[in-house]
Amino acid sequence: MIFLIFIIGFILGLIYTFIADKLPLLLPEVTTSVENSWILNLFLGVTNGLILLISYYSYGLSYEFFTSLIISALVIIIFLTDFKYMIILDSPLIIFSFLMIILKIYYFDLKTLGLSILSGIILFIFMLFIALIGKKIFKKDALGGGDIKLSFLIGLILNLRLGLLAIIFSSLLALPYSIATILLNKEREVPFGPFLVGSLALVFIFSAKFLNLINFLIS
Repeated sequence: MIFLIFIIGFILGLIYTFIADKLPLLLPEVTTSVENSWILNLFLGVTNGLILLISYYSYGLSYEFFTSLIISALVIIIFLTDFKYMIILDSPLIIFSFLMIILKIYYFDLKTLGLSILSGIILFIFMLFIALIGKKIFKKDALGGGDIKLSFLIGLILNLRLGLLAIIFSSLLALPYSIATILLNKEREVPFGPFLVGSLALVFIFSAKFLNLINFLIS
């Protein structure tokens, strides 16, 4: 059983790397191909296999298990596409949003689903507002459209409080990289998507601790 779960996760990881490699090339704005090395693909496949294995033994076949599968897919795909092509694909966001809605309906009630969707919409509007303010101040796009759309999925998964915390936490994670980028190459834009999904993963894994922190801060 352990071997089977690992192999399934490994194969899924390779599929995610293939999607991140090939799907952006279908977009007209992507003009150059950046192939992953087989070592990186193998590493990501093994990593995803281990994540699937750990998730199964931590959560069993539960809502948390299937959600962790979606998050691991998001992490691999967005890390690769945003760092290589500076783009977040719409299709994975749409597909995983529908899958999350199905999970919410199956494991919870319609009220919970409605609150999750509302949380996603609020975070989407919040990120859109930040993007508009940033563009007005810096005279260029401060956030990409993919980052704004990703915030909806973050709200859908984590709900409002944890989702907002994940977005704030992602800014802290991105800060050292942004400073280094400015110092080394002032012309390069900073891909924010990887930090968003990285923060999403961390907040999801340690959600109980983060909720305790939020309750402590507002009490």
